[in-house]
Parts: sequence; structure tokens; C-alpha cells
Amino acid sequence: MSKFINTLDARVSKQMRDGKFTRVAILDRDLCYESDIAGKVIVPVGFASDGASVPRFMWSIYPPFGKYLEAAIVHDWFCVTHKVDSVTAAKVFREALEVCGVGKWRRSKMYWAVRLGGPKFQKKVDRSGH
Repeated sequence: MSKFINTLDARVSKQMRDGKFTRVAILDRDLCYESDIAGKVIVPVGFASDGASVPRFMWSIYPPFGKYLEAAIVHDWFCVTHKVDSVTAAKVFREALEVCGVGKWRRSKMYWAVRLGGPKFQKKVDRSGH
């Protein structure tokens, strides 16, 4: 059964991204997630996530730092590292949303938003043989 192994320990700050300041959650310790799909995921201390990438006009319904922040951080980690492909990253996001207590209807909408509107990428191949 999928679960977060520890609780989120992060601080909110601002970083310059694409020429403008963006609010981010910066991990003060590793965030560890055990996924039935992807295995053990460790997002390292210092990683900065902008939370759920939601258009500003929808923030009252889907705030970037909602109860699903942990799921968004895991998804952002995959988007940066490409440890899995984008389809698998979206599935792990949906799985983590459930762990975070997000209802089925909202979880489905968020999953499809990521699948259709999120970044597309392939899994990075480790050429070192590890």
C-alpha cells in the first residue's frame, strides 16, 4: 500500500523562475514516499517545488499549496529528474493524491490535467549501468 513515510517539512519562499518571482515550498528534510507504482521515492532536502501548477484564476478551487502538496512535490521531482516517464509520473501523482486524502472526483480531474496539460518526457536512461 502506497504511503508517505515521513511528514512534509518545508518552508515557503520565493524563487526567480522565468523572469518572475514564484512562491515555492523548499524541503527542509527529505520527503520519502513509498509507491506501489514507482517504488521508494526520495525527494531530497533543498528541493524547491511550486506546488500544483494551477492557473491563477482557479486558485480558489485548487490552491497550489493545497492538501495535495506532497503529491505535487513528488510529481515535480519526476518532472525535473525524469526517473520515470511522464505517464508514470502522472499515475504516481494520482496515487499520491489518494494517499493525501483527495477525493476520487477531484483526483481524476487533477490527474487528467497533468496528463493532458503537463510536461511530456521520457525516463532518463542511466548509461553508467546502475
